[in-house]
Formats: sequence, C-alpha cells, structure tokens
Amino acid sequence: MRRGLMAWNTDEVPASALAERLTRLRAAMRAQNLDALIMYTNFPRPSAVTWVTAFTPYWADALLYVPREGEPVFATALSKRVAKWINSVKPVGELVNTMRPGKTVGERVAADPTIKRIGILEMDALPNGLYEDLTEAAPQVVLVEGGKAFAEARRVIDDAERGLLAKANTIATDALAQVDVATMRDAGAVVGAVEKAARLAGAEEAYVHIAVDLAERAAFARVSGAAPLGSRFAVRASVAYKGIWVRRARTFSQDAADRDADAWFAQALAGLKPGQPFSAQFVHPDIEGYIAESCVGSYPLEKVSETGGDVAFAEGSLAVVTARLLLPHGPWIGAAPVIVGGQGNAALRAA
Repeated sequence: MRRGLMAWNTDEVPASALAERLTRLRAAMRAQNLDALIMYTNFPRPSAVTWVTAFTPYWADALLYVPREGEPVFATALSKRVAKWINSVKPVGELVNTMRPGKTVGERVAADPTIKRIGILEMDALPNGLYEDLTEAAPQVVLVEGGKAFAEARRVIDDAERGLLAKANTIATDALAQVDVATMRDAGAVVGAVEKAARLAGAEEAYVHIAVDLAERAAFARVSGAAPLGSRFAVRASVAYKGIWVRRARTFSQDAADRDADAWFAQALAGLKPGQPFSAQFVHPDIEGYIAESCVGSYPLEKVSETGGDVAFAEGSLAVVTARLLLPHGPWIGAAPVIVGGQGNAALRAA
C-alpha cells in the first residue's frame, strides 16, 4: 500500500521541467519516426508515466497517450470520484476516466488522420485486452516497440529528478542508520526500525529486506516477526519519494574488514566514469558479483547490467549498484545509487 503523501510540489518538480521532458520525448519520437507514443501503467509499473506527468499511478490500469503535437491524454480505469484529486497532482495531460482505456485511446488515434505509426513502451508486456481494444478502435495504425525512443529521452537525469533522488537517498541512508549492531539482536525489530524511519521521513513506499546471518545465507528476505540476528547481517531498504526510487544496502558487523569494504564501495561509485564499460571500472580482488539497475522504462528499477556485462552509462544517468564481496571472513553486501559523471557522483552521495 502507498502510505505517503502524493502531491505535486512545484518547487520540487516545476512545470518547466515537465515541459522540457515532453519536448525531449517528442524529439526522440521524431527521430524514431513515431507519430505518437503510448505508455502503460499499473501498480508495479508506474515510472514512465510518473516521469512525464509527475503523477504516480496506482492500482488500476491506465494508458498515457503522447502525440507528437497537442495535449497528452491519460486514460485510466480509476473512478471519476478521484478525478479532481488526480488533476490536482497530474499537471500534464487531459484526464479521461474510462473502464476501457485502450478503446478510449484508440478512438482518439482514429480521429487524427496524421497518426499512422505509434510506439508502445514495452509492447510485449501490454495486456492483451488493452491491445485488442486499441487495435479494434484504430485498425489502420501501425504499432511498434517504442522503448528506444523513451529510453533516449529518459536516460539523463534533470535537476528536478536529481533533487528527488537526493531526497530518497537521504531517506534510505538515514533509515539504515537506525540499525545499531551493538544493541539490536532481533531481525524483526531491525526491519521495523528501518521502515518506521523511512515512512516518517516521507517515503511513499518502503520495502525493507534483511539477510539475518551472512555466515549462514547471504540472501535477503522479508522478515516481519522475531528472528535472531547473526554477528554479521545485511539490510536493504528500497524507498520511493514522489515516485522516484532508490535502493541502499549495508552490511552490519563489528569487523573492521567490513568497514574497509564500505570505503571501497563508496570510492568505486564516486569514481565511475561515463562512456566506459562498467565492469572494467568496478573491480575488487574479492568481488563475487554485482548488479547495476536503472529506471529506463515503466519499472522503477530494472537490471541493466550484471557481473561481466559491458554496459557503459551515459553522462548524467542513474545507476543503482548492488555489489557482493566474498571476504575471508564471509560475504559482504552493499547497494547505493549514483548519478554517473561530472559532479553528479558526489552530489547524490552526499545528499
């Protein structure tokens, strides 16, 4: 359940920033010869629509239709009774409450003879019912994958998103700081303390997982009840603020070698350079593996690289990195976000 305040704050996300995102998106659409782009959203896949509109959709299916010219249309199955509230937190696009978003968008498409080729973000994951309604209402239109155009517009973090990322990062960092390895003995109490801190700090979402004893098993799990902690354990906090997600993880122990690993990890992230293979930069003699995530589509964070991968992050793009070291005394796990290149690495890390 989303429990945080969902509101549009013009200081955090100015209308000018949203207008610039729309301009960038339309330029990418023209480069891919797309007359329009359609983005699907539901509870676990809100991020593309959030980026364009500043609104974080929830529960019901919805489609955001962005033509190359004119106002976008947000067609949602949410009831009309929430229409006034949605309009107050969604400054971009016309709102249409409809039980059949695919049919509604298809009818808009069919009414515009200039729309001939439409990109659909993550077309293979579009629910079949929406696809059928869309194609039945606008059979003359060619539908193609639109992910390349969206990713091109989305890849660089603007100042507004940088601020939201910094806030989310601070929430996650401060929440993990509630863990006291010297006094805490119960996993449920640790998870509760971390989630409570994140929620009170304004997180709309907070998912906290724990590896209760790294000597036994280096895997995260959701723990809500009592469970004894090992002498070395790890906690991961994934939090959202105004629809923007970060993930942080820390290994907790009283072993100095783990503090050395913390220092290596922070230095490695701060030193990431854009345009260079990630795997060549992220090196440690005891590294067992890593995963790099980013927000490139409708999911808040998705894997874009892993151990041995050769992805090169663009200047100003987001990377959320999870690394695992197999140290002589046992596994170590850490995770943190970073904006790659320029002053971004230091700015986000220090927030």
